[in-house]
Amino acid sequence: MRTPVQSRSESSAERMVAAAIELAQAGGLRAVTISAVTERSSTSNGALYHRFGGRVGLLLAAQDQVLTSVELATAAAFATAEREPDDDRAVRLLAAAALDVFTEHRGAMRAFLVEARYVVDAELFTARVVRTNHELAHTVTGWLMNRFAACETDAEATWRILFALASSQALFDDHQFSARTMSDTDLADALARSVTAVARRPPE
Repeated sequence: MRTPVQSRSESSAERMVAAAIELAQAGGLRAVTISAVTERSSTSNGALYHRFGGRVGLLLAAQDQVLTSVELATAAAFATAEREPDDDRAVRLLAAAALDVFTEHRGAMRAFLVEARYVVDAELFTARVVRTNHELAHTVTGWLMNRFAACETDAEATWRILFALASSQALFDDHQFSARTMSDTDLADALARSVTAVARRPPE
């Protein structure tokens, strides 16, 4: 039986996006060339241009998939934390989940959050990043205010601390932070304590 044309097209597009993400994860945006993508995905230049219009269109699709994955992973982590009755364990679960997301998507996040700001059509990439940032900010601050009755200012400050950590994780490898090493477990524990301390700050 012949595979429907639409199914073959979708499969080809998915392979191209997956290849672009893998290349960005390993070598940044400069590694995502049309020839590298088509070779890795066993597709053709013509198919890529037909589906995405060129390299920028492909990169935008890849960025959207990466950021959607981050959003879904975040939503899943908060759903799990919401089912945990113990506040300290709930925050610890969230801290560990956040570090897992950073680790899984580090190279791609560096490419699509940082490098993409300095390419042609950068405003298109920035708009998608802003949308994700605002969605995550709403999720984090809303949860802190509901779970801990944190004031809006403290919840926002906590989000900004977490965002700073995410950004630094995207920009630097662990050995570039310090000569000392720190395990993900220790970092997650410390991050959880920091979040809890801010969230539970007594009102002035």
